[in-house]
Amino acid sequence: MQATQAVDGGGILILLGTPIGNLSDLSERSIRTLVDADVIAAEDTRRLRVLLSHLHITGKQLLSIDANKEASAVSKVLDLVRAGRTVVYTTDAGMPGVSDPGAKLVRAVSTAGLRLDAVPGPSAPILAASLSGHCEAGFVFAGFLSAKAGPRRKSLGDLARSGFAAIVFESPNRIARLLEDARSVYGRDHPLFVGRELTKVHQELFYGTISDALGHFGASAQRGEFVVALGPGERFNASEEGLRILDGVVGVLGRDGGKTRAVADELSEITGVGRNQIYEMLLALREKPGATS
Repeated sequence: MQATQAVDGGGILILLGTPIGNLSDLSERSIRTLVDADVIAAEDTRRLRVLLSHLHITGKQLLSIDANKEASAVSKVLDLVRAGRTVVYTTDAGMPGVSDPGAKLVRAVSTAGLRLDAVPGPSAPILAASLSGHCEAGFVFAGFLSAKAGPRRKSLGDLARSGFAAIVFESPNRIARLLEDARSVYGRDHPLFVGRELTKVHQELFYGTISDALGHFGASAQRGEFVVALGPGERFNASEEGLRILDGVVGVLGRDGGKTRAVADELSEITGVGRNQIYEMLLALREKPGATS
């Protein structure tokens, strides 16, 4: 393991959190960091220019490093830091490396034994965690889930079984589908928080059940960026042998034509395994070719 240590006059890569909507959220330290930077690298230099114009900062060398360019830009950033330059890296909104580019730069600079630092700023997952009221015992942040229904449901099942609150991002054109899948995995009455356009002019904070949210956000076309915080799911521990036996039992009952939710509830009482996991297994079985419903 290698530790980096500050050296006077040496170069450094600084990760800088930028506002997720309201430019007034930029701290005095953040502004000073941008003023003092030799090079400012950004996920999108067009957005960076808007920010710099707002702050009346001019004459800076800008470097474009989006997700597609991050790997190829590593050597350039290393050369700049080795040459004693202060390189500040920003993404479009929030903290670099959190569902945004930045992780490859961090790994490269830290592996090279060069200096790293971060200036904290707004972060949509942390804001949602605070506003939700569901995260006092911790949470799992999963970013954007798959656009495909199968993998998305599997991810939701994994999050539900973690026993922690879960925070995910979603786009306006997929928010209804996410909520529909969450309802099938967590249950219609499971609590959640939805933040739309956080910190922006048209911010909306929604508290209620998954079913309530689906009725609200699924009834019409949506706009803006969504952060969803699902309350903690059921935590359970089951042995591999127990799950193997359960899988066989589910297979028999699933072909017996019983109502899926009732079967899941009964098996949960018998086995102690979370009813949502059993419900998912039954659904998967009944979706197989030739299965009866």
